[in-house]
Amino acid sequence: MIEREIVRELRLKIREYFPDLQSHLDKNIITKNDWKFFGIIQFNLIKCFTVTPEKAIRGSKIQINKIVKFYEKETRIRKLSLKSKIFIDENNIKQDKLQKKFKYYYSHLEYWKMRKESKEMYFHYEIYLFLYYKWMNNYELDEENTYKLLIDLMGFCDYYATRYFDIDRLALERNILMSEMKISNHILIIIEGNNSNMNNNQFLGEAKAHLN
Repeated sequence: MIEREIVRELRLKIREYFPDLQSHLDKNIITKNDWKFFGIIQFNLIKCFTVTPEKAIRGSKIQINKIVKFYEKETRIRKLSLKSKIFIDENNIKQDKLQKKFKYYYSHLEYWKMRKESKEMYFHYEIYLFLYYKWMNNYELDEENTYKLLIDLMGFCDYYATRYFDIDRLALERNILMSEMKISNHILIIIEGNNSNMNNNQFLGEAKAHLN
């Protein structure tokens, strides 16, 4: 299928599996920006599921390198700041908050360095899969249907690994992703750029809401 056809088929399945979504949109339970953000997640999953295995591995390596560099920089900045009492005093920064942020970014750095060093963890779709699960979970949408929709999407995209996925495997991997994945909203713009019709503040705001 071409991308336009994939999107059309996906939307039909979304309506089939989640008939209450339209009501949520009408009542503004799901905001316009949040719906756009969900569209961005879908678009990126389609991109991930329509590439060759070789391109997926190359894309994963590029993605992970960008993420590691980002967290190295953020960790280094906060580590240096913690060493300067003058900087902390002049900028009226609370040291405990700065320490907390340092630990936050350092833990993310360690996670992504571990992924970079592991040849078995090049799955570039996992960030958007994680966001997909977070989005669905935040609106308490039926879990089994979230898996069915993903399997359908893989099929629409002729994803080369579709035959290896079923509801049980997705459920297992979802539990691992939800408990282990470490990602901050700024990473999404760094790895892909914001190619949506949302401005960066809107995009980052929606991402942050689902990542918290």
